[in-house]
Amino acid sequence: MVQADFGFRAGVNPEGRLFNLDLGGGALLDVGVYSLSFAAMILGTHPEQVVSTADLGSTGVDEQSAFLLRYGGGELAVLSCAVRTSTAIDVRIFGTEGSIFVGSPFFKSESLTVKRGGEETTEHYPLEGNGYNYEAIEVGNCLRECRTESQTMPLDETLALMKLLDSIREPWGLKYPSDG
Repeated sequence: MVQADFGFRAGVNPEGRLFNLDLGGGALLDVGVYSLSFAAMILGTHPEQVVSTADLGSTGVDEQSAFLLRYGGGELAVLSCAVRTSTAIDVRIFGTEGSIFVGSPFFKSESLTVKRGGEETTEHYPLEGNGYNYEAIEVGNCLRECRTESQTMPLDETLALMKLLDSIREPWGLKYPSDG
């Protein structure tokens, strides 16, 4: 099982990108994609079942949501995101022999704790940049190498995540003007 959340409390600004439907606002597209991407990195991008719920605020965007992905082998991803509520912003991975805890905030965590067989070890990693810099570094590498697609995050995986985002929001009736 993978548990991940990413939430923060933002001031409501109907014209700002977080709360404006025309700008793709809402928690799912802004920060939920990070929880989803982490789970997909471990469990894959093709769950057998997706169940979700959300609270749509006064501007029509999802201010917070929770989603559950069930995979063929019985694995689960329990994920949430918010722009109305602060959360732990961490990841927990549970397996049959132990667990892994990725410290907060998981996208730039400096520690990883592994529990296995009654023992616990924590590894520390030096933080480089703000955590998002790795995306920029990969884009730079692709440009220098004249690659139109990242090997780290290939197009088919990006499209699969986008389809998952669509299937997560579909039960909410959340549609963006760009959906057509």
